Amino acid sequence: MNFIKKSELKSAIYDYQLSQIVDDDNTIVEIAIRAAIEEVTSYLGSRYDTEKTFSETRRNRNPLILEITKDIALWQIIRLANPDVIHERVKDRYDRAIEWLDKVARGIITPTLPKIQDTAGTPASPFKFGSIEKQTYDY
Repeated sequence: MNFIKKSELKSAIYDYQLSQIVDDDNTIVEIAIRAAIEEVTSYLGSRYDTEKTFSETRRNRNPLILEITKDIALWQIIRLANPDVIHERVKDRYDRAIEWLDKVARGIITPTLPKIQDTAGTPASPFKFGSIEKQTYDY
């Protein structure tokens, strides 16, 4: 998945700090990014086409989703700890990202993301409608 590259995390953390935390192991960064994408998907997936959202590249990416995903990835990385990084600042940004995602999941905020579509290509409703099959009882 190419939604976020390691070099793009520089808007959330300095390169030297990231290198120190992960001990120059890019695998840790990749795992953190994948985990962040999965966490964002868990909040947005019931209403929005997250597969399409996270398959966007370069300028087509939603800038707010991009930054929120970076904040969550950074939180995944910061768990390895480094006193040079201001832990509270990272925790605060993570909490704000989760709060925003929760509001989106509850329908309070509506981001400009592609909606889930049904097989006919029309936006799908997050609500299911219908009833059980009619029952006939003989006594």
